Amino acid sequence: MVDRRTLLLDTALELVGTQGMRGLTHRAVDAAADLPAGSTSNYFRTREALVLGIVERFIVREREMATGPRDQVDPTPDGVAEALGRFVDRALGPDRMVTLARYAILVETAQNPGLRAGMALGADQVDTWGLDLITRAGSRDPHRDVGLLANYVTGLVLHELALPSPDLDARARIRAVIDTLGWTVGEAS
Repeated sequence: MVDRRTLLLDTALELVGTQGMRGLTHRAVDAAADLPAGSTSNYFRTREALVLGIVERFIVREREMATGPRDQVDPTPDGVAEALGRFVDRALGPDRMVTLARYAILVETAQNPGLRAGMALGADQVDTWGLDLITRAGSRDPHRDVGLLANYVTGLVLHELALPSPDLDARARIRAVIDTLGWTVGEAS
């Protein structure tokens, strides 16, 4: 059973994913979650606190999109390509609202510097996880490669949301990037 805080954040993610940031209010979250008025504000006193809560939640959800229910990725070039390909497929399909919410929050962060610290903390968590994984997978320069892969996947998802490819093979595209980066299994630095 999902706890109330998680329910509120998942509901808020859906609202932002369907209505953009303009649709995010405490009242709207309460109504969409079918909870009494004031429920959201009991957990998140301000809109900024609610947005930062959503950031925490979409980081958890996006990691699940990549790792699956076991929260594991095979630390090989193929395993990383498979995980990131799965992430892209889910970001464009069943978890599309999470993806749209993330992009809306990124734009909001660009316009509201008060959100940057929370976004940076979340990015650091993702980078730490990614650095460990790609180091074990054979990256020769994990600090460079984590940013390159993250930005490639982010751009791929954004492009595919706007202009979908009928035959997208995200895994193959990501594997080509990994090959270009020159990863070698067993020779990670």
